[in-house]
Amino acid sequence: MQNTILTWSRKNVPEELHPLLRALAEEYTVTEQEEQGCLHFRHRSRGLLVRRENKSVFIEYGSVTEAARGVGALLADLVPDSGEIREESSFRTFGVMFDCSRNAVMTVEYAKKWLRRLALLGYNFAMLYTKDTFRLPDEDYFGYLRGRYTLDELRAIDDYAAAMGIEMAGCIQTLGHLEPVLRWSAYNDIKDTSSVVLTTEKKTYHLIDKMLDFYSSAFRSRRIHIGMDETFDLGRGRHMDLNGYTPGFEIFNRHLKNVTESCDRRGLQPMIWSDMYFRLGSRTQDYYDRECVIPENVKKDIPRSVDLVYWDYYHENAGFYAEWIRRHRELGFDPVMASGVWTWAKLCYNHTYTERRGAPCIDACIQEKVKDIFFTMWADNGASYDLDSAAAGLAWCAEMNFANGVADDTVLSKRCRSLGCGDFRTILAAGGLTDPDRDSSGIHTLWDDPLLGVYWKNQKGKTGNFWVETLEEYTRIAEQLHETVRNDSETFTHLSLIAEFLCAKIRLKLELDRGIETQDTAILTKIRDSIPDMMDMTDSLLASYRNHWMERYKPFGFEFIQIRLGGQKERFRELQKRLGELISGTVSSIPELEEIAEPSTLSCKFENLATGSYFV
Repeated sequence: MQNTILTWSRKNVPEELHPLLRALAEEYTVTEQEEQGCLHFRHRSRGLLVRRENKSVFIEYGSVTEAARGVGALLADLVPDSGEIREESSFRTFGVMFDCSRNAVMTVEYAKKWLRRLALLGYNFAMLYTKDTFRLPDEDYFGYLRGRYTLDELRAIDDYAAAMGIEMAGCIQTLGHLEPVLRWSAYNDIKDTSSVVLTTEKKTYHLIDKMLDFYSSAFRSRRIHIGMDETFDLGRGRHMDLNGYTPGFEIFNRHLKNVTESCDRRGLQPMIWSDMYFRLGSRTQDYYDRECVIPENVKKDIPRSVDLVYWDYYHENAGFYAEWIRRHRELGFDPVMASGVWTWAKLCYNHTYTERRGAPCIDACIQEKVKDIFFTMWADNGASYDLDSAAAGLAWCAEMNFANGVADDTVLSKRCRSLGCGDFRTILAAGGLTDPDRDSSGIHTLWDDPLLGVYWKNQKGKTGNFWVETLEEYTRIAEQLHETVRNDSETFTHLSLIAEFLCAKIRLKLELDRGIETQDTAILTKIRDSIPDMMDMTDSLLASYRNHWMERYKPFGFEFIQIRLGGQKERFRELQKRLGELISGTVSSIPELEEIAEPSTLSCKFENLATGSYFV
């Protein structure tokens, strides 16, 4: 809880900061009063200086977001008595991208909550990634049943962001990753493949024009991210049927030219993910292939009005990032960097992945004098993560930027608590539900089918004691989360329930393996009789997910979680029945438990863990 109360008076605070301070007061202890308050602000050319003198605090700032970060330092009690802090961003653009395309579409109020957090951390740029989750005129099936934003909703978010000095930019797709749209027969005419649009069809550009018109009206910023990444099968579907084979570079550059011209007509400054230039030049379509060759004529044909976004969430040495930054510059572009605050394919924020990949990325960007950087938070696999926990990662990135690469745990703990996101160390502990060093994944364990045990068998085949060690690790995490909930707040209640569920599921599966191996009827009977408790835990977890979802997101997309956990409950019921048949002698074995395969790398996609069957 916050103890620091900050007071201010409009008489002695620059007018440009009034909207910021009033917005922060909606959640934080920032109070306006008639007489002179304790806060005093003054412009400086750049950077941030915060100092205490007796009962007054003086904040010198170069931008509104720097002023906000100064307030954040005070709320976190980071400024010593009769002392000061000095900070300066290494980047012109320091931003965040939220994924609002994979089921979890933030409500306007939840987006505003995040904007307050971003301001207090010093971020000045934000994007909501929306493949189709925005409402276009006369396009009933564009974002149908997906929680799409209205123009008024995004304008409200933009107004709020502007009050805090944060630039909101559109973030869409105009070539690939449009499978949510192309699934509907209404868009058959513009379909090349299941996820890529047909670039030789006029109707494709009519739709893209509508997208650009929408975001041109929604946000003040003229910057817009138009996507175009990972179009692996570009030109290889209906395009090839209609036009014959056309080289990928030719299709890509021609389409990009058409879309950038549409942006130019609207005064928009487009950016794209850069990977397809490198993939099309690689024999293996690898973004990071050092042997890739991009022909000179292709380089010359890239429209000069576009910005290239170099995304990289994977490399762990600064040298690689520096090399790829230089490769972008060899194309004639100073890249925008996109790193990652790791939330995707996770149950909550994972600091290990972020720190190992983010630190060398930030270091390389500073070394190479990259001006613009933002951090993605993807929602792959249906947004079954706890997004609030990502505040820890964003706080860490901000410290790496403003504090010269030093991210002190004590400072981060104070930052996270002051934001209302809980204890930093507890968030890091919860992130241990995915441990890259042990190749353990809580999200795989959560969605793994109780009977088929796709992930269970795979990990058991790698290391015989894997699940015993995992249970020990998850039990420690569950106990720490439970203790935090009991002594501190309800912040981690949902993650605590997840950890307890995973532990119970692993214990059941370990006992099941023992019972099947020994054919011990007493053990099997005990397991069968314990399954109703497992089903009750599934109900409790689903109820927690519902509360968690409805507090933050539009209701659309929750059905994905509900179907998954509801289906898993039925699979526990089926396991109970199958054990009953085995115990009674009705069947001599349970084939689902017996069939195994050599260990491999498994996708966290639900459909790969819930079934071996195929959807056609």
